[in-house]
Amino acid sequence: METKGLFGLALVLGLVFALASAAAAQLIIPEQTGLEYSFFAGAAVSVNDTLNSESSPTVGISWYGPNDTRLGTGSAIGLSADWIGIKRNDGVTVNLVPVFFNYKQYGIAMGYRLFTNFGVGILATDDNILEMKLDNGANFGWTGGFGIDITNELFGQFRFIGGKNPGDDGLATFQIGYRF
Repeated sequence: METKGLFGLALVLGLVFALASAAAAQLIIPEQTGLEYSFFAGAAVSVNDTLNSESSPTVGISWYGPNDTRLGTGSAIGLSADWIGIKRNDGVTVNLVPVFFNYKQYGIAMGYRLFTNFGVGILATDDNILEMKLDNGANFGWTGGFGIDITNELFGQFRFIGGKNPGDDGLATFQIGYRF
């Protein structure tokens, strides 16, 4: 992904964040009602065109707790962990486990509760993924994304997961989740 593409992604996420923040004053977020845990599943697509596989399965879990107003009304902080099975070009599937400390901001647009998510952490692998320039063990990682709440419990989200080389190690994930 080129620098212009990353700048465009950051601009879009910033606009979504600004819209969500503006509508958050009267918003009750799921974490305030006791729905702090979630699990989710979906697919991850590599932005790296040297990786032969089309998509990879992903599952994850998270915990979020509501913030006080110093970090933003309608916001939450939390931890998330995913499992993504990356199939290397040699046919071996490598376990990729992104673990992040996250900030989530909710807002309302057109009658729907939306959220943005930003996080930093590690991309842990159980073997090298040379096509993505990821070494065996812990690698720096970050995430950014947005989502929509279908109900208090059910949500859909898009996240970009990247590391030091987002054009090589970046993944676009599409997931459906359930809060409890």
